[in-house]
Amino acid sequence: MKIAHDIDKLGFRRWYERQLIEGHLYLVFAFLALIAILAGIELLDFQRSPLTWGGILVMCAAGAMLVLIAWRRFMTLMARAELFANGAACPRCAAWGKFRVIGAERVSDDEPLEAGRPHWVRVSCRKCGESWRLG
Repeated sequence: MKIAHDIDKLGFRRWYERQLIEGHLYLVFAFLALIAILAGIELLDFQRSPLTWGGILVMCAAGAMLVLIAWRRFMTLMARAELFANGAACPRCAAWGKFRVIGAERVSDDEPLEAGRPHWVRVSCRKCGESWRLG
């Protein structure tokens, strides 16, 4: 229900903007972690001790895990923002993003953010009063 609360509190346009900014910050983080992995691989040579070699490999593996997590989060945020933005226009008056939230899909507190829930939000247009399902 946090998404519905955030959309209602911030307004759809500002929420959408924040989703895009947060998603692209994850993308930048993934790119920087990828650069760190490549730098670690560049440090590998056979003249180092096995302990140093193993440490560098562990750091590269941790960096790869961070890249995967950041990429997955980026894709989730972008997909959710696109899904909601595609339906953000009022079917009656075509006002984009000018609505208030009146309901949302139930979400449990232990659900991971990557689930992308809620998948839908029920909204009502501020201009004409038409209600529709977003998402």
